[in-house]
Amino acid sequence: MDFLRLFQSLEEFLYEAMSWLVFYPRTLWRTIRHPIQMLGYSDRELRDAPEQQFTDMLSPPLFLMLTIVISHLIEVAAHQKMPEVATTGLGKQITSSELNLLVLRAFLFSIYPLMFAVRRLKAQGLALNRDTLRRPFYAQCYIAAPAALVLGIASILARLNHMEVTVAALVVSLITIIWYLRIETIWLRSRTRKSTGKAFRSALGTWMLASLINSLASFLILGN
Repeated sequence: MDFLRLFQSLEEFLYEAMSWLVFYPRTLWRTIRHPIQMLGYSDRELRDAPEQQFTDMLSPPLFLMLTIVISHLIEVAAHQKMPEVATTGLGKQITSSELNLLVLRAFLFSIYPLMFAVRRLKAQGLALNRDTLRRPFYAQCYIAAPAALVLGIASILARLNHMEVTVAALVVSLITIIWYLRIETIWLRSRTRKSTGKAFRSALGTWMLASLINSLASFLILGN
């Protein structure tokens, strides 16, 4: 019986992993082309029964995690490594393991969808708890994933030590951040009925706060 359960688990895992080959590019394309619609799609899916949620797309947290894994694999394929910046014992342990490094990257980048989810609840005057936070956090993971992929690739290009490539990487990073803030501005405006100017200032402030927390967490974990 134990062997049968193990075989069934492997069978289910194989099917799930293979389905990612279909649903990952589909989810990525849909998110890039229709980001606002994907934010609404996530909200609607979470109203369904758990077994009926995200049947035609990847779930947002899984989509974000797979994107970070892909970014890491591109880095490995390009024979690029992050600079040795860890000075703490914990930081050295994390950077010495590919799996630990992936978990850290997922944690650090998830700060952005978390902060924007909290901002949305605050702007709507909703209570902050585990139930209310889930819906906006899931939605935010969708648009955070393409940004993470492009910024990850830009970071790889910036470390090639070619001036033209570095400048191009910086331009691409700036465009990606502008795209991200534009989507957040539209989303906040539609959900809170703020003016475009106020929604943009709120989005920019949230992004800056998330970046500050990201940097502080990196410093505490890795050192300088």
